[in-house]
Amino acid sequence: MVSRAAGRRLLVPANRAPSRERLLATEPFFLRDLAQVPIEAAPRLLSFESDSFMDDFLATAAGKRPTLPRLLPWRDWSEPPAGLVDAHGQARYATASLARRVPGSTDIEASSGPAMDADGIPHGLVAAEKAATPPWLRKLYLPLHERFNLISFDVVCAAAGWPRVDRKRIKGSGAVIRRFIPGTAGTPERWEDWIAVDERHGAWLPLLPTDLQTGAAGAAVDPAKLPAPSATLELRLRTLLDLGAADPLPALGLLSAPLSLLPPDAGKAAEHCTLYGYLPVFSAAREIPTEQRAGDTAAAVATALSQHTQARLDTLFQGAVDLRNAALPHLRSLLDATVLPARPAQAAATAIADNLIATAPGGLGQVGNTLAHTIDKALLEALARLWQTITAAATDDADIAGNVRSGTDLWAASTAADTASAPGLFNNLPGVSAGAQATAAAVWLSGAGNNAWDTLLRQRLHQLMDAWLAGTALPPPAQGNAGLVGTDHLAVVVVMALLRLRGCRLCLAARLNHALYNDTLAADLKAVAADGKRQMGLAALAELAETLLAQEAARGDIQATPPWPPVTLPAQWILDAHAHGEAIAKIYARFDDGLAGAGNGAVDQLNARIEIIETELGTAVAGLRTGLSLGAAQLSLNEQPPCGLLVLPGIRVAGTVLAAFRTAAAARYTAEPERVALPEARSSDALPRLRFDAEHLYAAWAWVRVAGHTPCEPERIVWTRRSEPFSIADPTDLLGARPASIQMPDIPKLLRDIPRIARARAKPFAGMAAPPGSGVITGADMADTRRDFGIGMICNFGIPVLTICALILFKIIFTVLITLPSFSWMLFLKFCLPFPKRGP
Repeated sequence: MVSRAAGRRLLVPANRAPSRERLLATEPFFLRDLAQVPIEAAPRLLSFESDSFMDDFLATAAGKRPTLPRLLPWRDWSEPPAGLVDAHGQARYATASLARRVPGSTDIEASSGPAMDADGIPHGLVAAEKAATPPWLRKLYLPLHERFNLISFDVVCAAAGWPRVDRKRIKGSGAVIRRFIPGTAGTPERWEDWIAVDERHGAWLPLLPTDLQTGAAGAAVDPAKLPAPSATLELRLRTLLDLGAADPLPALGLLSAPLSLLPPDAGKAAEHCTLYGYLPVFSAAREIPTEQRAGDTAAAVATALSQHTQARLDTLFQGAVDLRNAALPHLRSLLDATVLPARPAQAAATAIADNLIATAPGGLGQVGNTLAHTIDKALLEALARLWQTITAAATDDADIAGNVRSGTDLWAASTAADTASAPGLFNNLPGVSAGAQATAAAVWLSGAGNNAWDTLLRQRLHQLMDAWLAGTALPPPAQGNAGLVGTDHLAVVVVMALLRLRGCRLCLAARLNHALYNDTLAADLKAVAADGKRQMGLAALAELAETLLAQEAARGDIQATPPWPPVTLPAQWILDAHAHGEAIAKIYARFDDGLAGAGNGAVDQLNARIEIIETELGTAVAGLRTGLSLGAAQLSLNEQPPCGLLVLPGIRVAGTVLAAFRTAAAARYTAEPERVALPEARSSDALPRLRFDAEHLYAAWAWVRVAGHTPCEPERIVWTRRSEPFSIADPTDLLGARPASIQMPDIPKLLRDIPRIARARAKPFAGMAAPPGSGVITGADMADTRRDFGIGMICNFGIPVLTICALILFKIIFTVLITLPSFSWMLFLKFCLPFPKRGP
């Protein structure tokens, strides 16, 4: 307005009227069809593959390059982080609200895979997992991987013709990365904001709503001046900032990556208001824990950890039945393939039993109970014979040689089918008196023949296993009420199936060893550790088997073909048995992760329960026949799938067992606060957590500060929509790694140049300093490290010498590690290629 006073001055009103124009952000002009009307869209995340990424970006924006670098399906998308997937493989968030951006045909490189979605992005490793796993999301890499990420968008006015915003009105802009936290019971999903305490520390706090375009007062959030926090967050901020109750809170602001306007000479950039900038997904800043479980006393710490463990186990055990239902079909198939004989026809078994009852000698009393007792007694003898055959050393040798027996063949080879011929089987039967009656009963029962008894035993075994797998009470035989076989005996049958799973994997591992070394390395595959368990457990053998199968399946791709001749794979049922074992292990793997997250108390209690289960199984094995023991299995119950099937949560889920486990795990903290609770609390607090990691999902929001058309209009903050969610690759991510070449010193040249060091004034040395009083002399044997008094010492070593020593030491350690089961996979990351030395 203009005053009427003399001198006439232009006055700007204190309360400036906001503009009625509507601004929105959309995709950058060089990535959208300019003939189409722009719509509000999320900013684009752009990835480049070299440190000249800025030049590459500007060349693309200027139209000097037709397309951006292509995204690769198996590299630039990945599974959600493990913490965002529950024990059943389902996403712990609404997948519809956190969906990835559907890539265009020019965005991705055409590829194929066993479980590709329609857009060419993988969704699970095998097709069967596709319906049971959440969709894969975008993954961004670090500068360490020579991958650099930019964010870009346009700002337009929602008016006729969708004019661009005048570039001169842009007063500032930036990009904010926020972290996603899934919802829990009573807590909705949320996005957390990074509040920096200083350059090296900060915390993720839920300060702002998901939609940053509209704040609490109806205006866009100003990234430089956030609204006042809630009372709860204020207390947390005061703790982080070390402020007293009376100290004022400083102005809070979001940490933004600066953005710039696209240079006007970059193609048609002058006709658009395009902003871009580097998106930093790596930071050395450490996160200050937002939840402190430690109290002022050991008892308080123990109580807090105990409550934490109870809460985590409560949530984990709620899905125990679902895990059982998911694993059950695979276990059933594994049992049928590896240890159970063919199921006989029910009518045939019933006819045999009826005929035996009808032909029983007189005076036996309850003939049905006598027959039922005999069937169970014979079945225990059959299981004893199976156990002896499966645990025999000759069985391992046959498996390694490729002669793996199926369940039906194993039943016959163990003479379980001929159990009726076992000496003394028909002695001491209930309702049968010694003497002539016992002799008549033995003649009566043995007269049915081995084939008839084999049918009865197979029918009874399947009847019992059906009930055991269903979690119901074991039924008595149809002929009477006697029952000698208990649930622990049937758990032993599962142990035998797991041993046969090991046999299938021994076959696969032996074939891989033969392809690599022209030797099956049978001694290594059968090696036993000091604890009496196999060094190559089920999990280690699974790694070798999976490696072989994955490498052989890749022979259609010249870049992925393994460096050995094609391997003849064993029978399909062996591959299926291995696959069922892997499926069970994957089902229970997330349960293991959840159990580990419940704290050391839960892990210690799991070890205690393993001891209990081993004792019960050992008693059951010894009950089959005198002289048998569980130790012959050499099977570790602390790995998958044995742990999930037999220990926790177990196929026969019992709520009382889970409740007792929960109570005992929580009580470990309060029983010994100093020994159990304090070390865990201290280690948790001392563990450094970086601002960005591979365990969370993130997204970016960009903002622009736009000046008004006239001084009478206030500045405006325009926020973009949320970018597509993304995870951040771990520094050791294999799929993002780049070739690294380390040139070893040329020894003749090295010896030639040593006399020239002084004249060249070179300093090719690394100094190693030993602290005074350490008792360690650098370069000498560390024979004594006691504290003494004296000066320190500095020794200089030639860097080429350090390189040579490092390589020699690496070769020694590498040779040792690959002999360990858990590190055998390292062989597939070692390639030695001879190349000719260039001449002068």
